[in-house]
Amino acid sequence: MTLLSERHQSSTRSRAPAWERTLWKLCSPDPAFDRHTPSVRGTIANYLIAVVAIVAATWGRMLFDPIVGDRHPFVPYVLAILFTSWYCGLWPAVFALVAGFLAAAFFFATPQGSIAISGSDMQVGLGLYIAVGFSSILFSGLIQSANRRTESIANQLKKKQIDLELEIQLRHSAEEERKTLLRRFISLQEEERLHISRELHDHCGQEIIALELGMKRAVDIVKIENQREVLACFQEVNEILDRLSREIHELAFDLRPPSIDKLGLQTALGSFLEHWSQRFRITVDFECRNWDEQRLTSEASIALYRVLQEALTNVAKHSKSSRVSVVLELQRDSAVEIVEDHGIGFEIDASAEDSMIRQSLGLLGMKERLASVGGNLEIESAVGKGTTLFARVPIRTNKE
Repeated sequence: MTLLSERHQSSTRSRAPAWERTLWKLCSPDPAFDRHTPSVRGTIANYLIAVVAIVAATWGRMLFDPIVGDRHPFVPYVLAILFTSWYCGLWPAVFALVAGFLAAAFFFATPQGSIAISGSDMQVGLGLYIAVGFSSILFSGLIQSANRRTESIANQLKKKQIDLELEIQLRHSAEEERKTLLRRFISLQEEERLHISRELHDHCGQEIIALELGMKRAVDIVKIENQREVLACFQEVNEILDRLSREIHELAFDLRPPSIDKLGLQTALGSFLEHWSQRFRITVDFECRNWDEQRLTSEASIALYRVLQEALTNVAKHSKSSRVSVVLELQRDSAVEIVEDHGIGFEIDASAEDSMIRQSLGLLGMKERLASVGGNLEIESAVGKGTTLFARVPIRTNKE
């Protein structure tokens, strides 16, 4: 349809009577809901169907003419109008209304052979025919308009649903990519820790041991010569070297304990807890329940070890507790690490737990590390009743 013809139709509709404009608005295709304009061929087919409906109504009325005579000549044409308005649209239905009137008046109404309507009964029947016809057209147009709008809304909802599903998939993919990158980052971090630990042990440690031996030899020589001031200086330096050696050893152990790779998580945690208890003079109770080292991945073992390190660091700094309980338990589908102290505790709001974790770098690190292996972190605490930490990681199934 050209722009000129669209303007012509628009001006024609604006000059039409009010009732016609109302019918056109209700029954004609709404561009917002029906984007396909009927073709010329489709319009001709609709009018042909209207003609066929009128012919069929006329033929049916002729069959019943010996029975009913000239009574009720408009009834079959009302049925034709209902069908035409439902199937063909507004203007074919209006055409069927006019054609039905002409056919009924010419063939069946008194006097036959003329379109003139005589007699009060026929005039009342004509009035009812026109009223019912226009009502049928209007009602059918309303139904078609409602159907078009319903279909359009359904299509819009379907499109929004598809967009929403796509957005969910994209977010899920982004979350999986984030977890993969975090897992890779932690893996590289552990590899670097292992490398630094070996370097400290193999190079710096050996050099410090050699320096300690040299200092002891120098101390022995000074003792023989009885130079007290020089001897005191050497002894002070020797003590500094001894402390430095222990600190480097502890640093290498914290970076990557060798037992976690060779002997497993249970042994590594036991060794770490013993060393930590001696260092901070806090009693530690360690218990393993239903433990199977083979069902835990290397990444999950390292995650639980790092979480325990950070948790005990917080205990030493903040809890003021003299005793800590650590439980390592293998449940049906997860491994659980429980760290419980008997310190001062703190008030925790369940609704603000995530906010608290985000504000604490240590807790955030524990949560991110556990999330990288599919685990989660929970904290329970109360003022004066200590704090309990639950770290869960998934385990291998028996089939795996």
